[in-house]
Amino acid sequence: MSRDVAISLEFERDIDFEEIFDRLARAGWEFLREEDAIWYMTDYDWKHLPLDGLAEAKRDMRAAYEAGKAVGITTRLPDEETFANVIFHEEKTSVSLIPLLDYRAIAHMPEFVDLGWYLERFLAPCRDLPIIRTEASDQR
Repeated sequence: MSRDVAISLEFERDIDFEEIFDRLARAGWEFLREEDAIWYMTDYDWKHLPLDGLAEAKRDMRAAYEAGKAVGITTRLPDEETFANVIFHEEKTSVSLIPLLDYRAIAHMPEFVDLGWYLERFLAPCRDLPIIRTEASDQR
């Protein structure tokens, strides 16, 4: 049985993916999937590079984004235990955080993902952007 968990932000205007990248990096997010690899996506095709390949990944993502394709990257959140994919959608006015399988659960209700925890961490670096909609979902 699959489970889809997502936190999405929608903006009043186009937002460049590198602006979100920079904000996440300043907030302590790391762009890696494993200790030695970056995982990134262009047009829903996932790729991986060694850790020193972030500039190359950004160039590849930039070309796809400018061509109107979705791009994304796997991140490690500042707690250094939680990983998620950050997806920048084709229309350039929304971004989604897709937590990876070891979901952070609500302490006294472990069958539920702690959507508030993810939302708080995702919103904090973006809070002064023109956000017009937030959405958090956990579909089982």
